[in-house]
Amino acid sequence: MSFRRNDARRRRLAIDPVVPVVASNGVDSDREPLQVDRSLNSQSRHYSFGANRRCQPKTTDLIPKRVCSYLLVVLGLLAVLWLITFLAGQSIQWSTYLGDSGTRLLSIRGQGSLASWFSSFLLIITGMASLQIYALRKHRCDDYRGAYRLWGWMAVILIMASINFVSDLTGVLGELASRMFVGEYANRAWIPLALKLVALTVLTVRGIYEVRASLGSLVLVIFVWSAYVAAIVLQYPATTEALADLGPNTMLGNCLLFGTAGLFLAHLTYARFVFLDAHGLIKPRVKAKKVSTKEKLKEQNSSELKLKCLPVGEVNSKEKIEEEIQDVAPAASPSPKTKQSQTKRKVTSQPAPAISKSNKKTKAVTDKDQSPSEILKQMAEASRAKEKRKIEELQASKTPQSMDVPDVVEPVKMSKSQRRKQRKLKKQQRRAA
Repeated sequence: MSFRRNDARRRRLAIDPVVPVVASNGVDSDREPLQVDRSLNSQSRHYSFGANRRCQPKTTDLIPKRVCSYLLVVLGLLAVLWLITFLAGQSIQWSTYLGDSGTRLLSIRGQGSLASWFSSFLLIITGMASLQIYALRKHRCDDYRGAYRLWGWMAVILIMASINFVSDLTGVLGELASRMFVGEYANRAWIPLALKLVALTVLTVRGIYEVRASLGSLVLVIFVWSAYVAAIVLQYPATTEALADLGPNTMLGNCLLFGTAGLFLAHLTYARFVFLDAHGLIKPRVKAKKVSTKEKLKEQNSSELKLKCLPVGEVNSKEKIEEEIQDVAPAASPSPKTKQSQTKRKVTSQPAPAISKSNKKTKAVTDKDQSPSEILKQMAEASRAKEKRKIEELQASKTPQSMDVPDVVEPVKMSKSQRRKQRKLKKQQRRAA
């Protein structure tokens, strides 16, 4: 009788390196000396090197870096939220089959329900994500005031919130607050709600300032604030009476559930942003400078001054520049703008006056048809054409003797063994001498 065996162990033995068994005297079965690892207490290694600490995954590997993996996490979270809300909506119809305990389990709000367990689970994972952000943010160079400590306190707050979903921690704190406010303020229901709103707004404003670099986490933080504010407002007795027909308990449960999910996604998004920013995978935002009209006028004036300061020998007339450009690139097709300018030049061009040698004063060529930038381009092209002509003349004036000069012989590359042989021969020659 034979059974099918899995080949995973055989494959692992073929891939992973195996350390041979060492005898008590430090010699293997083939009588060859071995260097035994002192860290091993036993005679043989029972695990491969895959169990080493360096080969194990890190906590940063759980952060989704790629967009596809991040979208898969978001879609999975939305699917779970839809399933919980669907089961809560169908729990009333299934009450005859499930009973009181089953309906309480599938309800959207209340202790011992599936929604409260999932919310507490999300808050615990969010606290772990805040600890990971704390571990990454403390290595930032420009954090001189130590703003990364906020994420450590955030982890503590989230763990306390996860306990609140399972047990009635807010009720205990409410009784303590009512005993502290003895007198007229003890029986007022808006006092704990106002304290919750103030604490939530303070944490949200501080979180927005901390997460301002990441746009996705910023939007999620605002969504979380709005969901929790709606949940706090729904706990007020006046709002529950006004929304009695719409079901305030289901609305409150949905607000808390979606708020915790948004908080988890906000922490995950910022953790991804911090990891990518720490490894230089996010391009820094460069603010575009707005060029004012004054700066544009200054640039135009500077270009005009450069043209005026040039000597007459360097600034040629339009006809000479056009001839030099045609000599350099005769096959280039002229653009429609140049054709229009040439037609205008034929109509308006006049022969340039001859400049005598005795007149040594510098004069600037002023053209109404062309802008100063176009004149500078033409001058640059003309200078390049002159340089090309000079190089061609130098190449043509070379003598045949200079062309017959043999090239320099490059040294032959030798291998390491050939170099060693040469060194040995030189040493033998020295010894013989």
